[in-house]
Amino acid sequence: MPSAFALTRDNGDAVQVLIDRTGLPAPTMVPRPDVVHVMVADVDDMAPWLAELGGRVTVSNASGVSTWTLRTGLAATRRRAAVRIEVHAVAVDGQHVLSALRSARAA
Repeated sequence: MPSAFALTRDNGDAVQVLIDRTGLPAPTMVPRPDVVHVMVADVDDMAPWLAELGGRVTVSNASGVSTWTLRTGLAATRRRAAVRIEVHAVAVDGQHVLSALRSARAA
């Protein structure tokens, strides 16, 4: 079983390769052994991630803002295990959010 350090490194490397290949917005990426968190600057920046990888969106509300999270991932390959990815953005209540993101909300 790989160490937590190795899993973190491998997950981060896999997502970085995806970002480099596709140009997906990712101003902040925080790899972990079990998931890679990507924080984007605007909720609309989640749309290219959804278009590229699919997934489900969840929304949590608190104090006049909503945290939007796209749960997606990379499939396993012969060289690495599957990689879970969570893309996060914050929207102010009442802010316009693309219909594609609203449609991907988990029921």
